[in-house]
Amino acid sequence: MSDLAPDLDLSAAEAVAQAALAAARAAGVRVSVAVVDARGADLVVLRDDGASWFTPGVARAKAGTAAAMAAPTAALGDLRTAYPELADLVDDQLPHRFTTLPGGVPLTRDGRTVGAVGVSGAHPDQDVACAEAGAAAL
Repeated sequence: MSDLAPDLDLSAAEAVAQAALAAARAAGVRVSVAVVDARGADLVVLRDDGASWFTPGVARAKAGTAAAMAAPTAALGDLRTAYPELADLVDDQLPHRFTTLPGGVPLTRDGRTVGAVGVSGAHPDQDVACAEAGAAAL
């Protein structure tokens, strides 16, 4: 076990998730929010009342992809289009599904990706806005 503090601790992950959830509620939508560490492992997963059953898994995939690629998932669509085989190869190596669905945003500190937040359940633009609100809480 390491004596070093994690780059993204549970308290910070909870603050990110709650900020994303609050943004969704303010927009009148029900979503799921996932916050993962830099390796894509779950720190917090929340499904709001009324959010569809499948949204936690989608939020996890968005967060995991954003963490692994150190980029918003919405920005990865061109990669999949231009290099579909590369996207498949990346997918094969991740512990979760690779996705280019909008709503995954990396979390950074001092220029390093320390995790990511994913939001699923609303219109893609709303998912992105909620994820960005969560990231801003970090």
